Amino acid sequence: MALIGTRKHSWHARGIQRRGLLLEAARALLAERDLDQLSLGDVAARAGVPKSSAYHFYADMQALYAALLVLVQKELIQVLSQPLRGRFAAWQDVVTTLTKRGAAFYMENVAARQLQIGPKTPPALKLYDRHSDTAIARLYEEHIASVFELPRIANRSRLFYRAIEIADLMFCLSMLEQGSLTKEMCREADRAASAYLATYLPAVLPYRNTEAPGYAIVRPRTPESHGLEAD
Repeated sequence: MALIGTRKHSWHARGIQRRGLLLEAARALLAERDLDQLSLGDVAARAGVPKSSAYHFYADMQALYAALLVLVQKELIQVLSQPLRGRFAAWQDVVTTLTKRGAAFYMENVAARQLQIGPKTPPALKLYDRHSDTAIARLYEEHIASVFELPRIANRSRLFYRAIEIADLMFCLSMLEQGSLTKEMCREADRAASAYLATYLPAVLPYRNTEAPGYAIVRPRTPESHGLEAD
């Protein structure tokens, strides 16, 4: 019985390792080609994993992309969850800081650009990515609330979610029209999100900490705490 248990553990460990190799190979290939140009065979070859094993773990490329999307979602959440330090004159400054963080993440991660804001992302994956936007919206709300007194508004979290979707649209338009994420469209994303929130939030909000007004230190939170499931 002990020998059977050892074998099962070994198979499980090898399976985890091979899935990881396939995901990282897909990430690397997306830096070279468009996502609609890859096959599971291409990924298996790059990963050094037998093609039969690749199909055992992932039925097709969409299944593999879905797993990779979970990883890049978590990475983006980790970036946005990092402590927000400094002084902010207005709540719009917090939006700008976080939007710049998100834009920098996309600029540095080709796989994330293709899977999250690229024009060739399958609709099913686009829909699934809305899950991470809900988590991102909560982060924006929490970061602003750490510095300023947010008013009580019905469905306030939903308003932040819509603001994130508006910013995301600007990122997607940049990818569709320019083939890249441009600085101009990153600024548009910031303006558009802030403009939408400004229809509900006062232009000036009172500081939460009157002794050190405008100063924020927000503790990072894990992706799981924002509703992103582990693999």
